[in-house]
Amino acid sequence: MSRRRQERVTELIHQEISKQIPLLKDPGLGFITILAVRLSADFNAAKVFYSVLGAEDERRRTQEALDRAKPFFRRKLRTLENLKNAPELTFMLDNSAEEAQKVLNVIMELKKEWTPEDPVE
Repeated sequence: MSRRRQERVTELIHQEISKQIPLLKDPGLGFITILAVRLSADFNAAKVFYSVLGAEDERRRTQEALDRAKPFFRRKLRTLENLKNAPELTFMLDNSAEEAQKVLNVIMELKKEWTPEDPVE
């Protein structure tokens, strides 16, 4: 398959899942953002990376809700451009934004504690 086609299908999957998330009626679903989709070269599997606001319990409930919604998403994806079979979806929580915020907070704290008179080693 061409790389361009894979990129196009990946973007379509990303858009479709993002569009369908608000339509889910599952009460376990938290405030979620689809960050990225990684589609296998054979189009049989897709990893969907997402972030969710909230505590660990809300993240767990959101993961369970997304797992329950996999058949719904696959049905929707079958209608997309020339996909004979919808890929098997794996939802993966992406904590990179939270980790980046933690690092930024540490840097800000160090900056507050540092004074220009401090020797640099």
